Formats: sequence, structure tokens, C-alpha cells
Amino acid sequence: MAGGFEKAITIRQAVRNIDDRTFLLPAIQRNFVWTTQQICTLFDSLMREYPINTFMMWDVTSQEIKNKYRFYSFLTDYCQRFKESNDYVPTQGDFKHFKAVIDGQQRLTSIYIGLKGTYAYKQPRIWWPNTRTDEALPPRRLYLNLSKGVDGEENESMSQYDFRFLTEKQIAAYQFDTNSFWFEVGKVLSMPDVRSDDEILMEVVLPYLAEHKWADNKFARKALTRLYYLVRRDEVIHYYNEESQDIDHVLDVFIRTNSGGTPLEFGSLLMSIAIANWEGDARKDIDDLITEIRQSSETQFSVGRDWILKTCLMLIGADVRFKVKNFNADQVRVIQSQWPQIRACIVATFKLMRLFGLNDQSLRAKNAVIPVAYYLYEQSYQDKPLYVSITNIDLHREERIVLSKWLHMVLLRGIFGGQADGVLAKMQRLITENLSRGIFPLEEIIEAFTATNKDLRFDEAFLRGLIDIQYGDARCRSVLGLLFPEINENLKVDMDHLHPKSAFTKTELSKHKFLQDDSSKLSEFLNPINWNSIANLHLLNESQNRSKQDKSLFAWLSGTNSGVKHSDLLLEEGDSLQFEDFLAFCERRREVLMQRLRSNVVVSQNALITEVVLDEEVEADQ
Repeated sequence: MAGGFEKAITIRQAVRNIDDRTFLLPAIQRNFVWTTQQICTLFDSLMREYPINTFMMWDVTSQEIKNKYRFYSFLTDYCQRFKESNDYVPTQGDFKHFKAVIDGQQRLTSIYIGLKGTYAYKQPRIWWPNTRTDEALPPRRLYLNLSKGVDGEENESMSQYDFRFLTEKQIAAYQFDTNSFWFEVGKVLSMPDVRSDDEILMEVVLPYLAEHKWADNKFARKALTRLYYLVRRDEVIHYYNEESQDIDHVLDVFIRTNSGGTPLEFGSLLMSIAIANWEGDARKDIDDLITEIRQSSETQFSVGRDWILKTCLMLIGADVRFKVKNFNADQVRVIQSQWPQIRACIVATFKLMRLFGLNDQSLRAKNAVIPVAYYLYEQSYQDKPLYVSITNIDLHREERIVLSKWLHMVLLRGIFGGQADGVLAKMQRLITENLSRGIFPLEEIIEAFTATNKDLRFDEAFLRGLIDIQYGDARCRSVLGLLFPEINENLKVDMDHLHPKSAFTKTELSKHKFLQDDSSKLSEFLNPINWNSIANLHLLNESQNRSKQDKSLFAWLSGTNSGVKHSDLLLEEGDSLQFEDFLAFCERRREVLMQRLRSNVVVSQNALITEVVLDEEVEADQ
């Protein structure tokens, strides 16, 4: 490794280096992800002289690297969702030599925000706004309580110092609290300079505390003295300085120092190459797409950069697996040349997800969307890609039903759980081979995955488990989507109880004479497996749900405005809807729902995977 350890510097010097852009961040770094609690714990560790590990810098002196690769400034004012990305710093031309942070971005950004910035996160019990507002996401600065340390009963983090990110309103409220004295940590940077450590207490700390009438507090004297020394005198920023100008060598160093020698997520590497070879700002283009998918009223799904980049590789027909050869500059140029079409396809695909009745919660495996996007990108209709018209409800009804069926099946079977690259590669090949069929090749896909650990077939035990899924479970929407694919065309569809939920409280049930002397039947009525499961759930359009509200099922269907018949619920005219016959209603509906599920999916005669998958994948960047 070409480099060595440099003399340690103070936190104040590190802050100055960030301000004057002597320290920058390379494009290969991820976004800042630390929470306020992590930042507070870091400052507590520093105050207690705990080691915070060595940083690694890359001494960038090559003009070629300055011209070819992108670098970014540190975050000052972090705002959840609305300001999570770093600003681009042009380093071309006569830009000075600088150091790029290879290892330690999260710690250094945390220190910088704690001293010079703000951290905004959403207030509890408030809906996410479409634009950044201080009401929903108030900026918070880091404060240290100089009156006392952390109380033992509240000390879950084992901290000694009480650091908190507080809003202006919170600080204003604390002014009336005589038991606390909150010091804005960043103000330590503007305190007077002294010639020696011995002068800190007498020349700086005591005059400040006396001005605020806290000079008699022993803890305040010690804490503020320690903070001043930590930030301005203590050389705690230890770093290794990498001097090589070989980008491949530095990239290898980055991978090893950030992942213990194991490969990083492919998106992090691809992003670094994409940014270097993309005309314009790749990070902004990708982040703008992520923001649109998240905030548009027609989509509102959360995806990250890795998902976007994986989808790009899929759509251009490249290998989606993690191999360095898949991330070369030529691939990136192909992606950029098709970026307008790729972007439009991704947006249209997520609009289709909404048309299928899915939301961010029920679409539990975002990787399942990628094959759908690939099919819509490659298939054509009237000499245009299918994604252009797939959401037109006057066209492609059969296509949407087949796509919806496949999607709900893979969501319920957990096909994209764990490592999904193998499934994506296989789907890419199957779709390509069957494009001439003119419709999504569901049968061929089922056949190709049969008798593998990604088998799409359902067995009897699995189907019975689906009928017992409870309201509120993210899988409910997929089960009802398989049962009633004809309803998926309506965006304004709600999932609701047929016999109203409010009727099954102990208070309400105690009012019925037929239950008062029958504890066994009462227990069955109370059991959520009956009243809160798929057997008692249905998809209702907006007007139907509005007309129903908490009416009994019998009263609602007997009315003139329901627009719902027995047959819509898969029942016969003779099936009773009276509340006292609720258990018979559940038994009957389970029977017909099972029949419909068997007819709408491929049923295996052999026992395959009989448990309902609970978690399909854990996705970062949401």
C-alpha cells in the first residue's frame, strides 16, 4: 500500500479541512446513514477518551483523477428524505490537491453535523409531507446538558454525558427548567483561544459559566472544560494517508476497509463507475428518479440506488450478478444512452403495481418488480414498448391479469427471498426466449422453476394457510389479488371486513342472546381466525366501502346502494348473511375461496413448502 500514517489532528482542524474542501468524499461512498443516537454516542465516546478507530484518507493529486472522477462535500444540514445526498464539488481545472475520505465518512460527517450543522427527522404522528417543511421535519442542533450527566435509570446506552439533538422550540421550553443547562456544542468553536491547556478553565470556561450563573456547578465546569479541550486541543483524528493515484488500487483499498475483505453491494461499485462515466450527474439523475417513485401520488414506493442500478443492468440485457466485469464503463454508457426509456419504464412499472392494488407495505420484495419491468421494456405494442400503454385500462387486460397473477404468486411464495440474482438471471432468459408469444410467459416460468427451491406451485396446506392470513398482514393484498383478479383494475379499491370488525368485541357480542348461554360459540365468534381472516375480507371499491361502513352484512346487501350481489362474494342466494349464522358463513366462504384459489394458481400434488413465508427480503435505502 502506497502511503503511511500521518500526524493526528484536532477536531477543529478536521472541521476547517471540511469547510475549505481539503477533505472531500469520493463518489464510491454511500449516503450518510447515522441516526442522532449514534452521533450522540460518538460524542460521548470522544468525551470519555474512548478510541474511535483510525480514518483513511486518499491524497488526490492526479489531475486525471480530479477531471475524471466526482467528489462531494460533507453534509451540513441533513434532512430525512429531503436532504440525504451530498453536493457535488467540481474538481476539474486548477482545483487544489485534497484528501478524499476512504474510511470514516459516517464518523466525520457526524462530528461535522454535531458542531456546525443540523439534523432534521420527521416528527412522530405526522404524515410525510411532499415538500420539506420545518413543521414536519424541524432542524435540530446538538446540545450538551451541562447541569448533570445521564441518570442511571435512563442510561440504556451506557452514556455518561447527556447529548441531544434539540429543536429551537425545545430549547426555548428548557429555559424555564432550572435543573438543566443546555449548551449548543458548536459554540465551542467560537470561544476564545488560549495559549495553554491550563488556561482553559480560568480564561474560558469559568467566565462563560459565570455569565450564565452556572459557575458553581462542578459537573458543568468539568464537562465544558473537557469539551473545549476535546474539540480544540486534543489530537484525536488519527488517519492513514493513501498516496497512490492508481484508481483500481484505491478501489480495492476501499472495498477491503469497508467490508473486511468481502465484496460490497454491487450498486456501490457501479455507482462509482457510473458517476465517473456519466455525462452529467448520475447521482442526481438516479436520486431524482427515486424521489419521484417515492413521492408521486401514482406510485409512492420506496426503492434505493442499488435497486435502480440492478434494474438498469436487467433492462439493457446485462448480467445482473455481482461480477466486476459487469460494471465496466461500456455498460454505463449503454445505460445512459437508454436512460430516458429506462426511467419511463421504471415509473410505468410502479404505476402498474398501484393498479394491481399494491402499496409499499404489501409489495414486500421490490426485486420482484424487476422482471415485470424487463418484460414491459422488451415487449412491444403497436411498435412501441409495452410500458408506454400497459396502465391504459382500455387495453392489455389479459396481459395485466397474467402479470398480476405471477407477481402475487412470487410474493406469497417468497421467491425473491435471500439472494435474488440467480432468479433474475433466469427470468431474464425465460422472458427473452418467449417474447414472440405476445404475452407474459407464465406457464413457461412455472415449469422452469418446478421442483427447485423457487417452486411457484402451491400445495393444499399452503393454500389453507393463505385463507387464515389476518387483516393487516402485508400478504392479504396478494391473496385477494389472486382470488379476485378482475377487481384489480380499480385503483380506488379498499380491503375491508364483510361482517364488520366492530361487531366482534366482547361488549357487542354480549348483547346477542344466542351467544349468552353458549360459551363455545362465543369463543368461535371472538376468534380472529374467523372474523379477521381472508374468509371475512373482500375488496370493495370506494363507493361500496363508503356505503357499507359499519353496517351489518345482511343490512348492507339488502340495501339498494351496495351494488354487491351474493355471487360477487362467491356465495349462493341461499347462503345466510345473518349475524347469528356467521360461523356457517365463514365455513362456506373458506370452501369457495379454496376452490377459487385452486383454479387460479398451479397446485402441486406433492407437499413442497407448506409454511407461509413471513419475510422475503430485507432492503436497505427505504
